[in-house]
Amino acid sequence: MYTQQRRYSIAACCLISLLCVFTASEVHGQTASQVVPPAPTPQLGPMTQEQLEMAARFEECRRKLQEERTSGPITGLRFGSTAIEIDVDGARWKAMSFDTKLALVQTISCYAVAGNPRLNARVQVLDQLHQQKLGYYDGAALKLQ
Repeated sequence: MYTQQRRYSIAACCLISLLCVFTASEVHGQTASQVVPPAPTPQLGPMTQEQLEMAARFEECRRKLQEERTSGPITGLRFGSTAIEIDVDGARWKAMSFDTKLALVQTISCYAVAGNPRLNARVQVLDQLHQQKLGYYDGAALKLQ
């Protein structure tokens, strides 16, 4: 009798397993045939006047930075953990007037903050040959070494 009861248990388990497989395949077939609509793409509205001015300021700073990298004293630019580090030709940097140096680091700061006039980035000026610190701009003042 034990073996007959065991046979019925095994048969019942097999039947339940087959039902589960068929039910799962029907459910899976239904979800696969249903079309899920794509997520809506965000719609960007018109830019405010302030955003337009920031974009124009950023573009101007980007253009000036590119000029300084091709024909000016800047030889490298890195976004460091505490400041933006620029490598410069030390001789050319030292020959520049203070106002020209200040304008240069302000341009770098403007570029780093995407033209936002309320923000300033720290800029560290390094000699390209020796990595000696030549100056540091903290967003308010340029300190020369």
